[in-house]
Amino acid sequence: MALSLRQGSLARCAAQRVQPARRAAPFAPVRQVRPCRSLRALEIDWSDPDTQIGLAGMVLGLVLGLGAPLFYISRADRDEERLEELRALNRSTFAETGEYMSEDEIAKIRKPKWTDRREWADDD
Repeated sequence: MALSLRQGSLARCAAQRVQPARRAAPFAPVRQVRPCRSLRALEIDWSDPDTQIGLAGMVLGLVLGLGAPLFYISRADRDEERLEELRALNRSTFAETGEYMSEDEIAKIRKPKWTDRREWADDD
């Protein structure tokens, strides 16, 4: 029985039913054909606390696994926009007064990111 890999189990069962068993030679062993089993739906008891905890963990993991990186990406994009606005403001301040803004003025306008507040120490 030559079947392609694309055919599902139902197609294989139908193919087994249609084709009669043939012997290639009188002394060749007869291949046993297993009867086809029908597909059944998976029954899940949703009232079981273990199932509910597992489902809640799966949903929470999916939300946090996708939500946290998306949140950090949006914050980084917004910080880039603020930084560009601050650079434009600094250029206009320099054009008007001839001086750039001080680090304190820039720090008041632009909030530091959570990675900027960490102290990087070499403990080697």
